[in-house]
Amino acid sequence: MNRAPAQVNRRVLIVDDTPSIHDDFAKILGAPPADDEGLEQAENLLFGTPSPSSAPRFELDFAFQGREALDKVEAAQADGAPYAMAFIDMRMPPGWDGLETIERLWQADPRLQVALCTAYSDYSWEDLDRRLELGDRLLILKKPFDAIEIRQMASALTVKWQMTEDAALKLNQLEQAVQARTRELSDANIIVQNSPTVLYRLRGEPSFPLMYISHNITRYGHAAADLVEGGEWIEKLIHPDDRAKLDDAMARVLDRDASGASIEFRLRTGQGDWRWVENRYIPVRDSAGRLLEVEGIILDITERRQAEEKMALLARTDGLTGLANRATLIERLHQAFAAARRGATPFAVFYLDLDHFKRINDTLGHPVGDLLLQEVAQRIKASVRENDVIARLGGDEFAILQLEVSDPTQAATLAAKIRDVLLLPYDLAGNVLRISVSIGVCLYSAASTHADSLLGQADMALYRAKETGRNQFHFHSEEINQEVAERLAIANELQTAIHKGELELHYTPETDLSTGKVLGMQAQVRWHHPQRGLLPASAFLPAAEKTGAIIALGRWMLDHACWQMHRWRDEGTAPPVMAIKLSLAQLKSGPDLIYEVLRTTARWELCPWDLRFDVTEATLAQTKWTHNDVLPRLRELGVRIAIDDFGTEYSSFEYLKTYQVNHLKLAQAFIDNAARDPAGAMALRAIVNFARDLGIGIIAEGLGEPGPQRLPALPVEVSSGLPAAPSSLEQISRLLREANLLPPGPATEDE
Repeated sequence: MNRAPAQVNRRVLIVDDTPSIHDDFAKILGAPPADDEGLEQAENLLFGTPSPSSAPRFELDFAFQGREALDKVEAAQADGAPYAMAFIDMRMPPGWDGLETIERLWQADPRLQVALCTAYSDYSWEDLDRRLELGDRLLILKKPFDAIEIRQMASALTVKWQMTEDAALKLNQLEQAVQARTRELSDANIIVQNSPTVLYRLRGEPSFPLMYISHNITRYGHAAADLVEGGEWIEKLIHPDDRAKLDDAMARVLDRDASGASIEFRLRTGQGDWRWVENRYIPVRDSAGRLLEVEGIILDITERRQAEEKMALLARTDGLTGLANRATLIERLHQAFAAARRGATPFAVFYLDLDHFKRINDTLGHPVGDLLLQEVAQRIKASVRENDVIARLGGDEFAILQLEVSDPTQAATLAAKIRDVLLLPYDLAGNVLRISVSIGVCLYSAASTHADSLLGQADMALYRAKETGRNQFHFHSEEINQEVAERLAIANELQTAIHKGELELHYTPETDLSTGKVLGMQAQVRWHHPQRGLLPASAFLPAAEKTGAIIALGRWMLDHACWQMHRWRDEGTAPPVMAIKLSLAQLKSGPDLIYEVLRTTARWELCPWDLRFDVTEATLAQTKWTHNDVLPRLRELGVRIAIDDFGTEYSSFEYLKTYQVNHLKLAQAFIDNAARDPAGAMALRAIVNFARDLGIGIIAEGLGEPGPQRLPALPVEVSSGLPAAPSSLEQISRLLREANLLPPGPATEDE
């Protein structure tokens, strides 16, 4: 049950031996001064805080000496109404001075926030640190006082006191919930400890720490407590050759739309042996779709796997080509179908038929025909992955079971690859031959009724491919066929567009709204399509991602952006940094991306730290889980890193330390929510404070209008998408207008 946010504790104690000082504090803190109206309005705009007319009043108490103050603090504690903060004078003869008063008050109430008021240097900073162990509970306020300064300090420290209290309360509630859940699991463990099924739970963050595993893991020679406390559960339990499979599966769990899944791997026993297990797991999400936990079960399937291996040793292959035969394909198809029903990654079935193969048999004889079938089998085998299944169904018909197909484009890419490789000439027994192939493709979906129907639908798609001209592939669904065709067309046209100069980069300034200073430029690609007109990035980047065309496009963007930065620098108008969005496919290219950054920056006489790569939280989550080290290596070179749309996905602060992030780009939706909802505003303040402590800049997307604005509640880096001070940016604005045309300077993809 969620608890409503508490009202801010505004109780303030004034400790000073001068009555007139008491009166001054009463005037300042009793009502907000007129000068503070602009500040309050800005805070209201960003965080939804009350307007000046409805600003809260502070509840003031006064003491003339430290001992009197101690009595009041102890009484407030006893009444359950503690003070949030105290203004304490340094000199209060003849009693305790300010330092001793603070020491005594903190003994009574360690949570009390303190502003020490002084016009003298009675103690050095080292003395203060030694006496009070300076931390975030104490601020120094130099006399003479400024009314706005006092009110700001009172507002900040009372809100900080309340936020600390709320955070402690929520942490306590969380600990209680965890303890209660642990007790439930302990009770459940009594039931399952004699079961062959092992239950487990992982925390829903990219490193997936093990929170719980049932006691019957002892069947495999492991102690549950050691696995939970040790932290290195993957290294202890999973066979090294199966970890890549586990990495891929867990990376898929991070997808917001992912459901349950099932994978098989070898599990290490306490004696060092290996047992085959099936791991079925399901993500647990909150109402907003955020991943909380991963719950799963482990089933021992060693005997089943051994039986399968024995069957594989039998002569169940095609005698001519060495491929699997129809019976083996059908068996593996049923297994893939059952696994997909349990949540494993979908798959695709291919039905292939050689075009006009009978003519070759009739004219050159069956021996040449057999040689051709053997060569076709080898070419297909070289085109697929090792875990895919290839079968010869009879005559010139083949089938492929392509596993782990999460998108139709993957199947289309394989079909196009096989079509092209089989079309290459064959030199067989002195005969140079050419032959094409028609391919039908059927994708598994939740609506698929049974495994055998998939092969039948692939066969029907094959006949459509033959009827429409042969030497092509066709999907079982016209809708999928059209979708894939459009994606592949966009990807092919995009490759041509790079060479023909149809792409251009537009540059959006990121500005400081309080000064108008340009903090950086973000490069955004657009496409002057010869038929569709000017296309934004959203119209073609998804297809580029799914087809792999994003790699070539990313190289083009990097080269052109660096050229533009070089040009600006020659004219003396260069921004501090050039920002470019980075995709998951580019990160997966590994060392190639690092080499490209070094080569391109050197070519245009730039340094790596002139660049900033913007990466989404989802991309960071997958790179962290799969141990991709490209971002840390780029960071070592000096490239700056920003998390794009922070606040819309996992929002894990673990990324900030792992990747030494330079900036957080807060999503517009996150900012809007903070303006409407007090809890959202509190979360935003927490993120800003945490980022400031780590020295990380904040870029808030879409805030404000052009022109200087005062934003005291946020760090200075705020992107408005428009220059904030045209007088100081005339030259850069001119260059941005020129950038509407393709820059003539950078190299083309051919170079």
